[in-house]
Amino acid sequence: MSSLRSPQPPDGLEALGAAVRQVAEDSLFACAEPYEASRTPGLLQARPVAEPWLSAAIAFSGPFDGVVRMTLPRALAVELAGAFCGVRPQSLDAAQVADFAGELANMVCGLWLTQTQRNERFELAAPAVDAVAAVRVAAMAASDPGALGFVLNDTPVLFALTAGSPVARA
Repeated sequence: MSSLRSPQPPDGLEALGAAVRQVAEDSLFACAEPYEASRTPGLLQARPVAEPWLSAAIAFSGPFDGVVRMTLPRALAVELAGAFCGVRPQSLDAAQVADFAGELANMVCGLWLTQTQRNERFELAAPAVDAVAAVRVAAMAASDPGALGFVLNDTPVLFALTAGSPVARA
């Protein structure tokens, strides 16, 4: 469903990038280094072809509607979840890793909205987390030239901000 309301503030992507960096530093004790969108195809091609990825989307509604989507390799999600939870990564099951990926996207979206829309109220849907094949990640990145790319623990992570709410709400 798309929204007739303004999809985002003009500096939405820049502010979303700042939120990604702050969440990485404050919650993951990691550095999220942004990179130019033109580097995405090369970074994705350098990854294993059969590597599983996760995509976590947070739909929000309020003065404007949209979705913040994060896409990252499952192995990175496992590594970050273990560090975040203070456990050995191999002790986490698939559901725990998916929950963490959703929570990470939620933290970024929530911080971005709080920092850019301090006096507005938004409702956030529960995270929608899906497994994504590497070839699909490349297609998603190619179709969204406005996606933000970051390198986190030497691994590419993609963020996108879209108007409307294509993620089903509970």
